[in-house]
Amino acid sequence: MKNIFVFLILSLLGLKCNAQVVLNTDGLNNINNVYLYSLEKYCETLDSLETKIVYVRDEDFIGKSWPTMINGYEIKYLKSKKDYKQAYKKNKKHFTIVGISTLNLRKAKFYIDIIPFSTTYSKGMYNLGNGGGLTIYFDYDDKKGGLIYKEKKTSGI
Repeated sequence: MKNIFVFLILSLLGLKCNAQVVLNTDGLNNINNVYLYSLEKYCETLDSLETKIVYVRDEDFIGKSWPTMINGYEIKYLKSKKDYKQAYKKNKKHFTIVGISTLNLRKAKFYIDIIPFSTTYSKGMYNLGNGGGLTIYFDYDDKKGGLIYKEKKTSGI
C-alpha cells in the first residue's frame, strides 16, 4: 500500500511538472493555458446585455500577461484594495468577482472550478456570496502529451 501511495505521488508530481511545459499553463497570454481556457468557457455562459466587465480575483498562479479581453468581455484582475475599490465605485455597490481554482485531480478527473461571487460592500468589508459555479473538466491525451477539454458542468447550492 505504501509503495502504491509513493508511486501515485511521484506520478502526479511528474505529470504536474510536465503539464506546466506541455500545456503552457505558465501564465502566458495563450488560450491553450487551461486556466485561460476555463475563464473563456465561463465567459461563454454570460449574458452580454448584462455583463460588460468580468472581474477576476488575481491569484498567485495567474500570470502577468493574461488577456484584458475574452469573447468581447473586458477582463479586469483584482489584486489590491485599490482595484476592489475601483470595481465597487464603477458598479454602484454590487458586482461579481470570479475566482479560479488551481488545477485539481479527483477520481482520475482533472478540473478547474470557476466560482462567481456576488459582491457587496458594507461597514468597511466586502461580502462575497456564492450560489454555485462552473467546473471545467479535462482529459489527459497521451498523443498530445497534455490536457484537452472534455466538458463543463454548472453547479448550484
